[in-house]
Amino acid sequence: MIRFSMIGAASNAGGEMLRMMINHPETELAYVADGFSSGLHITEVHPALQGFYDAVLLSDSEEDVETILNGTDVLFLAVNPGNVFPIAEKALAKGVKVIDFGADIRFRDSNVWEQWYKVKCDYPQMCRDAVYSIPEIWRDQIKGKSLISNPGCYPTASALGLYPFIDNHLIEKDSVIVEAVSGTTGAGRRPDFSKLHMVQDGNFKAYGVAGHRHTPEIEQSIEMIGGEPSKIIFTPHLAPMPRGIHVTIYGNLKRPMTDEEIYELYVKYYKDEPFVFPHKAGDWPNTKWTVATNHCHLAAAYEPRTQRIIICSVIDNIGKGAAGQAIQNMNIIFGLEETTGLKLAPTFP
Repeated sequence: MIRFSMIGAASNAGGEMLRMMINHPETELAYVADGFSSGLHITEVHPALQGFYDAVLLSDSEEDVETILNGTDVLFLAVNPGNVFPIAEKALAKGVKVIDFGADIRFRDSNVWEQWYKVKCDYPQMCRDAVYSIPEIWRDQIKGKSLISNPGCYPTASALGLYPFIDNHLIEKDSVIVEAVSGTTGAGRRPDFSKLHMVQDGNFKAYGVAGHRHTPEIEQSIEMIGGEPSKIIFTPHLAPMPRGIHVTIYGNLKRPMTDEEIYELYVKYYKDEPFVFPHKAGDWPNTKWTVATNHCHLAAAYEPRTQRIIICSVIDNIGKGAAGQAIQNMNIIFGLEETTGLKLAPTFP
């Protein structure tokens, strides 16, 4: 059995990972910890897990981290920016594999991370050593690796939608515009006036305009796929729904394509992928198709008047956008079937 632990277990993504792991036959929970909720029973912060786990949250102190690492095979991290490095360094020294939910090791160039997250990086080599993995694109690069960067939710949905077109040099990379919508779970669990039901119910707003931190991550994905740097426009919005990511991507195509060609291209790339579902133009994905799963649904259409492609890509922000993808990555690095523990149907309606 693979012994897994999580620091940052009180987070939305932490709770979702624990829920999904209930179905995983090859793992057992070793420890849960959280810097803000230590001492509480896991079911006090995630009441829906009652009857499945019997654990008390440790802290993220050096002493507790040492305890965790001595009984763990793989450590999942969902901690504040800048806090991953010392924990990961200790874990790797003990032979513990690390999968990070945050942004600390997402950028190969640590200067980009410092610029966007305003935190100094004292471990630039760790950023270069970490493997960034959306499995459908980079699975071969993480097999047998020990330090995995789990991509963000918006970048995951965006990269999966763009992948075939970037890989075939069909789209003008600097023409890409990403408009995205997220459910409120993406904003975390800490109290904030903007998250109150009376504020968000019936409301819709943009945030992080002209400066959201996922912008350089999407640009990095495009460069990793196509081999050339790019500059995009990315604007996220917050919708009055608990979970889900819907991205609409616009870009100039280098040649006209029929909608049937576009669909066939998606099928070519994703026909053997158990978690990605292409649809024909007109069969536009719904966020509810992905709730509580590791699934992604895609569709696209060509707009001949402007010679632009319009792509819609949908995932669950704490599923494929966080916990589900982390488990998929774990399965790969331990040599398990990727779908292990992840054969989950969405909760619909």
